[in-house]
Amino acid sequence: MPQLLTKIEGILKDKYQPALANQINIEPSPFLEMIRKEPLTNNKVRLAAPVGLNGGFGFGAEGANTPAAAEQRYLSFELDAVDMYVDIQISNKTIALGSSNASAMINALDAEIQGSYAAAKWNLGRALFGDGSGILSYFDPVEGNSDVIPVEDASRFIEGLLVDMYLSLDDEYHLNEAKMRIVSVDHVANTVTLSRPVLAATRGFFTVQGSYNRELTGLGAIFGDGSTLYGVDKSTTPSIVPQTFSLGGSITDLGLYRGIRSAKKYRGAAIDLIMLGDEAFEAYQTFMDEHHTHLVDRHKFVGGATGYSILVGDQEVILVNESMVPSKEAWAVDTKSFLLQQTPWEFLSHQSSIFTLMSNTSVYRALLASYGNLICANPGGCVKFTDCTT
Repeated sequence: MPQLLTKIEGILKDKYQPALANQINIEPSPFLEMIRKEPLTNNKVRLAAPVGLNGGFGFGAEGANTPAAAEQRYLSFELDAVDMYVDIQISNKTIALGSSNASAMINALDAEIQGSYAAAKWNLGRALFGDGSGILSYFDPVEGNSDVIPVEDASRFIEGLLVDMYLSLDDEYHLNEAKMRIVSVDHVANTVTLSRPVLAATRGFFTVQGSYNRELTGLGAIFGDGSTLYGVDKSTTPSIVPQTFSLGGSITDLGLYRGIRSAKKYRGAAIDLIMLGDEAFEAYQTFMDEHHTHLVDRHKFVGGATGYSILVGDQEVILVNESMVPSKEAWAVDTKSFLLQQTPWEFLSHQSSIFTLMSNTSVYRALLASYGNLICANPGGCVKFTDCTT
């Protein structure tokens, strides 16, 4: 048995860890593939973001005073690093049977790893577009005990997910039910079916298990209605708030160009990626079919997504469907201004082994971990397009 477990450890470290570490930093989203990554060296993600121009320039005349010094202004952005994990489990029974059928054991291990990676990929891709709170969706009070809960937005749920339920009590939200499994999701009716009935007598929300206020500070923190960003008050620093343009129910290249031009002219951003929600992307497909669009090429991403590389004004921009963006919106970003600082994905080890026997079970667990967060040097250079329909 110990020899088999050691063999499995070797397979995980040598075969799977390098591939998983590379894939999970690229595949979850085209946005993640395009942004810059750097190693994290402490528990804080920090960035000094320039504001405007250096003020020390001025015209003059012979014998007149030279311009006064006015150094470049900076905003100090800071975030805590968050914990990210990929949980891989294999039962003692699988290991025991593997002593007589090594091929079956490897197949079982491969299936478990691929399932764990698929869950990590989906959740990381979702968290990139959240605001750090981890809230999947709010729901209104439900009468009586029920396992079917109507939610405001079902797009952030998927079958198999383990979720916690928080309810509003005394003007605050408190954990009411933990680690419930999502059995099914109805994206048309916007309902989720839970693994057990719950009493949801007040307004509440769902999060991924144990993740409330522990997720990446994603794009939702930039485009959302939160009062602060990276520790800076939005109301007193409007330069960090993205511009918003309504397309009035008619998405066109000209409408997109006006937003991109404004971001470049007033915020110094070179927009190179526009992520469209589901209805917005369908509307743009219709626009392309009906009008002449300056299509440069199709852009294939490592994770499987395909976008359009188009000319918007004089800039080449990639347009891609992103289901985590609100359905009728499009979020435009300068990916060069974003930075993901994180530690390498590595297996946690205990007494030289990456496997630990889970308490009161016959299941061994290996945990792949990374720590970091997402930050943007010019959040005000982002652009939100609303009412992007046909």
